[in-house]
Amino acid sequence: MRVKQKRTIRRMRRRYQRAWLVLDSIAGRSECQVLDISSEGARLLVASGLSLPKRFGVALVPNSPPRECETVWQDGELTGVRFTN
Repeated sequence: MRVKQKRTIRRMRRRYQRAWLVLDSIAGRSECQVLDISSEGARLLVASGLSLPKRFGVALVPNSPPRECETVWQDGELTGVRFTN
């Protein structure tokens, strides 16, 4: 049974595009993988055991300013985010 998607903008699949989570000024950046992305959000593969805050940043290019986002859902190593800027 297929689950009906609520999003209005279709996401583009990525084959493990590298990205960096910017959690705060102390923790620095943690690498993750982008599985799919749209202008509204993305599905990320994060390190096992990494607890994400509700709001954080995702940098799609090394050392670039991050896009602000918020966690929408998390299931193990998979996380769905919505871009807020």
